[in-house]
Amino acid sequence: MTPQEDIPADVSELIRLGTIASVTFSPPRCTVAYGDDEDGEAQTPPIRWLMPRAGDTQHWSPPTVGEQVVLLVPDGQIAAAVALLGLVQDDFPPAGDGLTEVLRFKDGAQISYDPEAHALSATLPDGGTAEIIAPGGLTIRGDVTVQGKVTVSEDVVADGISLKSHKHTGVAAGSAQSGGPV
Repeated sequence: MTPQEDIPADVSELIRLGTIASVTFSPPRCTVAYGDDEDGEAQTPPIRWLMPRAGDTQHWSPPTVGEQVVLLVPDGQIAAAVALLGLVQDDFPPAGDGLTEVLRFKDGAQISYDPEAHALSATLPDGGTAEIIAPGGLTIRGDVTVQGKVTVSEDVVADGISLKSHKHTGVAAGSAQSGGPV
C-alpha cells in the first residue's frame, strides 16, 4: 500500500467540528454530536478527550456538555476519534479579553494573573473556602493585610515574642500600665 492509499478519499472525515453530548468520569470519556447524516446529527461512541498533561504531571479538567470541540479522526474511524477542547463559542464566551490569564469555574470562582500589573488574584463565591496544606511550612514575604477575624490554634510569634507566653517588664499593681513585652 502506498502512502497515498492510506489517506481516506474524503479528507473531511479526518477533522470535524462537534459538540459534547455526554461526559463520564470513570473511565474519562465523552460522546460528541457532529455533522449531519440522513437522520440528522450523528454521535460518536464514548471517546477520549485531550488533556493538557496526562503523565507524571496531570491536569484534570473534564469537558462540559454543550462545549464545542474539534474531532481528530485517525484513518476516518470515528470510534478512534479524540476530542480537542477549548473552542470559544457564544454559549461559553472567553473568560477574559486581554493579557490577563484567567481560570474561571462554573460557580464563579476565579484565579487570574495580570502580567502587566504583576498581580495574582483568587476569588471565591460566597461560602467558598480555601485550604493550603504545607507540612514543611508556609512562608509569606511582604506585607499582609487581613480583613476579618484570624483564629490560631497554637500561638502567634511576632519578632520572636510569643503572644501566649511573653512576660512584661515594669509591672506595677493598680491602674499603671506595664512595660513592653520581654
